[in-house]
Amino acid sequence: MRPPELVGRDADIESIGRIIARTKLKLMNQGVIFSGLRGMGKTVLLLSLQDLAARQGMVTARMEATGNAETDYDELFNEIALAAVNVRSMALREKLSEVMSRIDSVEFSFLGIGANVRLSDEERIRTNPFRLEAIVRRLSEELAKENSGLFLFIDELQEMASKPLGALVALQHKMGQDGLPFYIIGAGLPNLPGTLTKSRSYAERLFSYKRIGQLSDEDTADGFQKPAQRMGRPFDDEAISRLVEISHGYPYFIQAYGRAAWDASVSNPTGLQAVLEGEPIARAELDEGLYTSRWQRAKESGRRYLAAMARISEDDPCDSARVAEAMGKKPKEVSMVRESLIQLGLIYQPEHGKVAYTIPGMGEYILRAVPATQQTYDGRW
Repeated sequence: MRPPELVGRDADIESIGRIIARTKLKLMNQGVIFSGLRGMGKTVLLLSLQDLAARQGMVTARMEATGNAETDYDELFNEIALAAVNVRSMALREKLSEVMSRIDSVEFSFLGIGANVRLSDEERIRTNPFRLEAIVRRLSEELAKENSGLFLFIDELQEMASKPLGALVALQHKMGQDGLPFYIIGAGLPNLPGTLTKSRSYAERLFSYKRIGQLSDEDTADGFQKPAQRMGRPFDDEAISRLVEISHGYPYFIQAYGRAAWDASVSNPTGLQAVLEGEPIARAELDEGLYTSRWQRAKESGRRYLAAMARISEDDPCDSARVAEAMGKKPKEVSMVRESLIQLGLIYQPEHGKVAYTIPGMGEYILRAVPATQQTYDGRW
């Protein structure tokens, strides 16, 4: 659900606005990668940026990576095809639709002779990178003539299977070399920049990397106050002060605590008492929405690892060697557990030899939650 107010992201919105303006002038740009902890509003930001690009005449497609190569490729093809048929200009829509009508074919060239070959399902899987490049290239060529471009917005990009991820990074590189307006705007966890570089070493120079972090106190206050003022029931100073304190600048927290306080309010302006009454309700919502479901993804060994992290430093990054020591193990003995938690998106490595939670407040939740042995494992991993 989108928050009622997107605050503190003006610089990020302006950066995409500049890319759009340059695209209209046929000037080349880098793609953009947003990374940060969960609950920071990356998904909401992507949606807003897609809306901006679409309003400015760009062709936009959006997807969420799944980790399954076939599914990720299908999503790419489907969303790009949908973007092409939704173009407002009828003339351009017809041109793009003609390109997309060949989506099940791939053009080969042998000794200068081109041939269109109909592919079976099995052959299609093997040739997905070539099909993707053919479609993106042809669409981008047509869009360049119209001073437009193809913007591909991908959420949870760190989850994308290695083959489609590598193909996309390589494609961004090729389109840039050929001066074609195709841009990947991705969002994901803090390990996303490293994941991209691991996929293709040159990824570090293909994108502009932006870290999405906590909001300032001023922006946090605006996140509470602006929508409340529009609804005719603002918060008083005491209420705002408390809301800023307990939300820590996390957009997901701002939504939860703001909604709970608003629902508890019986006065205008909304006072501190409503905030205090809403706190346990908001905390329960955060537990359910951010923590419990993710805690249940971890097996018992993973929970012991997560709990050891919480005991060592609560929510701050900690040495992986200390975590192993706290578990009574050698670092090598828990390396597979650590990797499984990274794959689950529960922790990441902010630097060599350190680990941290991907969810703000996870350590505090673990320390006050029921013991790991009393929590249900959801059996998906």
